[in-house]
Amino acid sequence: MKRLLLAFSSTLAALVLPGCLQSETTIHLNKDGSGMLVEQTTLGAQMMAMMDQMAAIGGDAGKDPLADMFSAEKAKAKAATLGEGVTFEKSEPLDIKGNKGARTTYRFADINKLKVSTSEGMTSMSPMGDQAPEGARQKPVTFSYAADTLTLTLPAPEKPAAVPATELDDNPQMEAMMKQMLGDMKMSFKLVIDSGIAGTDATHREANTITLVDMEMGKLLENPDIIKKLNQAPKDNPAAAMELLKGLKGVTMETKQEVTVKLN
Repeated sequence: MKRLLLAFSSTLAALVLPGCLQSETTIHLNKDGSGMLVEQTTLGAQMMAMMDQMAAIGGDAGKDPLADMFSAEKAKAKAATLGEGVTFEKSEPLDIKGNKGARTTYRFADINKLKVSTSEGMTSMSPMGDQAPEGARQKPVTFSYAADTLTLTLPAPEKPAAVPATELDDNPQMEAMMKQMLGDMKMSFKLVIDSGIAGTDATHREANTITLVDMEMGKLLENPDIIKKLNQAPKDNPAAAMELLKGLKGVTMETKQEVTVKLN
């Protein structure tokens, strides 16, 4: 299963995490370059059950696994990895239609020093923690802000792993397993300009919000041929896999490596 998922580009690599994980990362930028980073992560019943089983095996039966995962102590420690001047503000528990998790808020003094990847919420808040696959730990987006103009540089996609064709061809059991494990998975990474946007070359913009990544695996997996097509992309040209994602139902993704935003 893991080898199959690694056929996706590095932007999709975080999806090797167990299913029923939903993550939203939103950066709010003020005109003075400061702002707020909000991570909202929830886990479904399947993942919660798995965590309870792991706790029981480890002698921690009855303990709430989310209390440790989304603790203020961990959030404060993470703030130090998000860049100079980033501070933890608060963590609020969430229960959305039975999916449980937290909304964690950080403040940053200067977006030029912010270090955050488009899969930040999934890789950092996953119960796999430090055991998450190396491919799921993406390089951060870099920010350059001056004279009311923000330039975002997205890291180039890395070379995807090859997948044996026998795992992809005519395998309804594998497709059913993927839909069961990943059907509820969602992730997004957005930028909100609170003062408003005067102009931008971003591909996906609505009012003062720019979407860099927004994926719903349930909709993506409605197309049973997509993984086969991704696997057929040239392995020495990961950008080709990105191109295949354009126009797919359930996927909104910025394919430009550099995006400029002019603030009001």
